[in-house]
Amino acid sequence: MSVNEAIKKLRLLIGLEQSEFGQELEVTTGTVCNWEAGRRSPRLPKIRKMVELARKHKIKMNIEDFLS
Repeated sequence: MSVNEAIKKLRLLIGLEQSEFGQELEVTTGTVCNWEAGRRSPRLPKIRKMVELARKHKIKMNIEDFLS
């Protein structure tokens, strides 16, 4: 699974819109859109936040899922 696919999968499993997901990660909706489209990749601090968010929602994802 690519980084952009992992990000979108996590967001959809949690049930958030891009704007809500961005708020959780303290980034803009445009940033989430760029990540999911594969135009940009998140930096490590945001990847760590995504892993924490996954754990909070009892979703089995780890840091390797977000690194390509």
